Amino acid sequence: MKCHRIGKKNVPWILAFLCLLAASNLWPQEKKEAPAVTASKAFKLSGYTHILYVTQDEGLDSFSVKRARLSFAGEFLKNVRFKLQIDAVKSPVLVDAQLDFVLSPSASFRVGQFKVPFSQESLLSAAEIDTINRSQPVAKLSPGQDIGSSGRDIGATFFGKYSIVEYTVGFFNGAGINKTDTNEQKDLAARFLLRPAGFLSIAASFYDGHYSEKADAPAVAKKRTGFETAVVHNAFSLKGEFILAKDDTTSKQGWYLQGGYFVLAKTLQAIVKYDSYDKDKNVAGDRSHLFTLGMNWYLTEKTRIMVNFELYRDESGKTTNSALLAQFQAGF
Repeated sequence: MKCHRIGKKNVPWILAFLCLLAASNLWPQEKKEAPAVTASKAFKLSGYTHILYVTQDEGLDSFSVKRARLSFAGEFLKNVRFKLQIDAVKSPVLVDAQLDFVLSPSASFRVGQFKVPFSQESLLSAAEIDTINRSQPVAKLSPGQDIGSSGRDIGATFFGKYSIVEYTVGFFNGAGINKTDTNEQKDLAARFLLRPAGFLSIAASFYDGHYSEKADAPAVAKKRTGFETAVVHNAFSLKGEFILAKDDTTSKQGWYLQGGYFVLAKTLQAIVKYDSYDKDKNVAGDRSHLFTLGMNWYLTEKTRIMVNFELYRDESGKTTNSALLAQFQAGF
C-alpha cells in the first residue's frame, strides 16, 4: 500500500472540509433552539494508578508511581463526544484531549490529541494490557511509542465500522504529544481490522511520515507497517504482532507472541510472552529477545495485582538482564 504525505498548506482546507461535513450531518437544516448541555448521565469520570516495584540484576531496585491518570469523558451535544485525560506523574500532564463527531456507525470524525491508529498493543490503555511492560517492538517501533509519547500525537482521523470491517485513517503532526509540528509534512496513519468471527481479529497498520526533534532539525523519513492477530475465546487468549520499520536508511523489525489463560474465571490469569527486536537489520548481533512470565490477580474489573518475571537475552542467547516486577493497579 503506497501512502502519500500531505503538505502542510493543504491541511487547513482538508480540516475545513471535514468540519463542514461533520456539521452538515450533526445539525438539521431547519432552525431549532440550541441543544442544551446535559450533565445528568452523559459524563463519566474514571481513572487508575500504577504503583510498581522492580528488582533486577542490572540496574537499581526501586519503588515508583508509574502512572496516576484521571479521565473525563462524555457527550455534551447530540453525537458530539469528548475525552480529556491527565497524568499527574508525567510532564506535560495532558495525555488525551479529543473531540468526536459521530456521523454514523460507519463514519465518524475525531480531532485532537489521541492514540495513533497503529498496533493493537499500543492502542490498548496501560490499564488493559496483560503485562506490566509493553513488548520491545511495540515500545520501540510503534508510532508515538517510539518517541516517548505513549503512542499519541495531535491530528485528525476518520473512523468507523461496517459489517466485519473496522477502519481508521488520519493524519498527524508526527512530533508527539503537546507539541506543534516541526516540519512541513503531515504523517499519514491507517489501520484496517477484520472480525470474521467474534473470537478472532486480524489487522494491518500503515504509517508514512517524517520526524524532527525540533523545528530547525533535519526531517527523517519514518515508515511503519504492522500486522496483528488476536484470538480470545472464553478463558484462553492468543495475541501476536509483527512490525517492519524504516527510519531514513535504517531498517528495523520486531514481533511478539503472547498466550494467556484464566486459571480462575475472571480472577487469576497466567501469561506467557516472547518478543524479538532487531534495531538494525543490516547489523549482525544486535537483536534482543525478551521472555515474560506473568500473573494477573483481578480484585475487581479494574483493580489488579500483576507480577512479571522478565528475562532479557541477546542474539547469541546470552542473558543480559533479568527482573522481577510487581505492580498494583487501582482503578475506578
